Amino acid sequence: MKLKDLKPGQKAKVIKVDHNGNLTRRLFEIGIMPGVELNMISHHPFKGPVVFELGNATFALGQRAAAAVEVDKIESD
Repeated sequence: MKLKDLKPGQKAKVIKVDHNGNLTRRLFEIGIMPGVELNMISHHPFKGPVVFELGNATFALGQRAAAAVEVDKIESD
């Protein structure tokens, strides 16, 4: 499953980043790397950015970047 496919309120663990170059470096700089957990906040309409929480910070990523992040959904208890 890709980060862009999560629904608001879902939590996920990053499995891998499927892109090379500057995008991968940018994602790693903001903390998106295998093993981290994040929480989806919202999807903006018309293929706009996705907004998620990572730790105490909130980030927005474009669809292309969000499609490069493979995640595993964490089921709620």
